[in-house]
Order: sequence, then C-alpha cells, then structure tokens
Amino acid sequence: MEAALDLGDTAADALAAVDVQVLSRVQLAAGVVRVQQLIDRFTLAHSRLVTAADQAGVWRDAGCRDMADWITNATKTSYGTACGLVALGETVNAAPEVARAVVAGELSAASAATLHDAVTRAPADADVGSLVDAVKGAKPKAARQAAERWKELNTPTAESEEEREDRRYQRRSVRTAPPVDGMATTTVTLPVLQSRQFINALNAVAGKPYEGDTRTTEQRLADGLTLLCDAFAKGEVKGGRERPTVLLVFDAAAYTGATDTPARTANGDRIPACVARLLAENAHLQRVLQAGSRILDLGVTVRLASEDQYRALVVRDGGCRWPGCEIPAAWCEADHLVPFPAGPSALDNLVLWCSHHHHEKHRPGVHVFGDAHSLRLVLANGTTIDCTTRPAQAAA
Repeated sequence: MEAALDLGDTAADALAAVDVQVLSRVQLAAGVVRVQQLIDRFTLAHSRLVTAADQAGVWRDAGCRDMADWITNATKTSYGTACGLVALGETVNAAPEVARAVVAGELSAASAATLHDAVTRAPADADVGSLVDAVKGAKPKAARQAAERWKELNTPTAESEEEREDRRYQRRSVRTAPPVDGMATTTVTLPVLQSRQFINALNAVAGKPYEGDTRTTEQRLADGLTLLCDAFAKGEVKGGRERPTVLLVFDAAAYTGATDTPARTANGDRIPACVARLLAENAHLQRVLQAGSRILDLGVTVRLASEDQYRALVVRDGGCRWPGCEIPAAWCEADHLVPFPAGPSALDNLVLWCSHHHHEKHRPGVHVFGDAHSLRLVLANGTTIDCTTRPAQAAA
C-alpha cells in the first residue's frame, strides 16, 4: 500500500513540474483530457478504499454518522463529495463492469456514481452490462436519467405507471432545520414537474439578472421566494389560471395512451406519460408534424378548456368540488371527468378541483360516476363521496 501511494506522489510531483507555458494547444488539450482520465482512475481506486474502510467500520468509534461523515472530517472535503465516493465504491463493488468502463476511459467517475441506485438495487437476473453499455460516453445527468429508466424497466413490480407516480407524489415535503448562525435551511422535496414549476415561479418573481447584479443564481431565487411570501402576507397574491410556463415535448402516441413514452421538459427532465396526459387537460397544445428530424408543420395553439368555460365553472362549482374543501374557485383547476380526448371539453364533463384533490381524483383505484351535475367518486378503499357544487353544498 505504501509503495503504491509513493508512486502516486511521484506521479503528482512529475505533473506539477511540467512547464505548461511551453506546451502547444494540442498538448494542452491532450493533457487536460488525460489528467482527467487519471483522476477518474484515482477516484475509482479511492472509492474502493472507502468501501473497504466502510465495511471495516473505521468511522464507528469516531463519533461520526456514517462513512461519508468520517471522510468529511478526516479530509476536510464536502459531504456531497464524500457521499459521491461512497456511492461510487458501492457501485463498482456491485458491478465490476462499471469499474472496467472507468478504467478504459469510457465512463467518467462522476457518471459512474449516478448508476448507484440502479446497480445496487438491480434484480438478480437484470443485465447490468446493458446499462453500462448504454451510458458509455454519457455525462452525469444523461447517465442518471438512463439509469432511472433502466431501473423502471428492469425492476419487477406490480405497480402501474400511475401507481408509481402517485407513490412519488406522496413523498412531497417541506422541511426546515433548526437555525444555525441565524440562518435556517429549508429542504423542498417535489416531483420533477412541480419542482420545475417552483423554480420557474421564483425566477419570474425575482426577475432577470441586470447589469451590475452581483447575486448568485441561488441568492436571486432566494430573493424571489422572499418576495413571493411577502406579497402573500400583504394579500397581493391572487388565484388564477395562468401559471409559470413549463414546455413539454410529448409524443402523440403517448398522448392518446397508445404508449407510455415519457414527455420531456425544455430542461431535459423526464415526465411520466400519465402525468403529461393529466397536464394536457389544461394546457396550451401545439401540434408539430415531423418527418424524421425535419419539421413539416406547426399547428395552432389550443386551450382545451376555454376562458368562457372556465368562467361558467366558477359560477357553477363555486370552488373545489371535494366535500368540505374550502379552496376557492380562483385557485382551482378545470378537470375532464372523462379524460380528453375520449371525453369532450364540455361543461357536463368539466369540474373544478384544487390541486391536491385533482391529484386525489386521479389516484389509482379511484372511479368516477355520473357527470358534473351528479358526480360521485368511489375511492380506492371503497368509500363513496358525493361531489356536489359549492352552492349546492351551502344550500344543503
């Protein structure tokens, strides 16, 4: 071990002694790439040491929470970097083909670490090699997305896509840690789509950076959140139909339910098809006809529930149709009882729900009976609820 570390010191000293000022552009470019590959190999070797040290329990008597915490204290690196080392070590321990790809320069250490969840929880008969082949040459974000999709396709489960998305949605949360040095850390956990809407809203409120603006992006978003909360405290935040724009690209076959190909946002986020179909009920839709990669036609934008229909729903429903819900109409969403395009965009097929109860209505196992005038829902547990309009509830 000591001899190997001494060789590492020698290599580091040799690189440090190179006079970079005399190198040509070709040599500089080649050197940058080659050194990064060496760093990845060293990181791989480091992660194996970390895994062995973790298994040996070197952190247990040091008052640390886990191996990553011990690394942070011992090396003064960030906790995130330490977690990445632990994840990489566990990944290559579970799938040697990942290590071979890193050694061959086909996969960066950072991209390899993103495979952790898929590889360490892979079924015994899953072909991990196919995942490694698919992500060779991929950047960390693309590798992570590919791993998530591979895991969905290879994990034996009785869950449907709708049940899987509902399970994720139930994990949403906002947590605040105790203040430290006068600063409190709030952790917001949201499904990908709601997270994108959240960030877009903060961006819209905070405004674009201006000349001389010294704030970081994180500080600007924090200012946007503070402004939004301040506006609410002043009574200036109003409900309405307009939302921060999220652009989704969705295959026509998946839109009609023929396939479950995920939609994607302009930021590259993957949105489950079942979620995209629900969004389409109240979205601006634009048809794009393609032949291969060539765009043949851009159709006109259409809103499925018109402004006149929405106003009629406000008058008729008065607010969320869920019994006992007090969310006013201005904060509600128009929903097709029979999903579009099978169900028409007619008032008899449209009702208002608040965001929470809209999700509840679309949960797996929930069945809809009647139309907007005689609406009943049978929940997954067999409970039947009558969803009368707000004026009818008041009269009763």
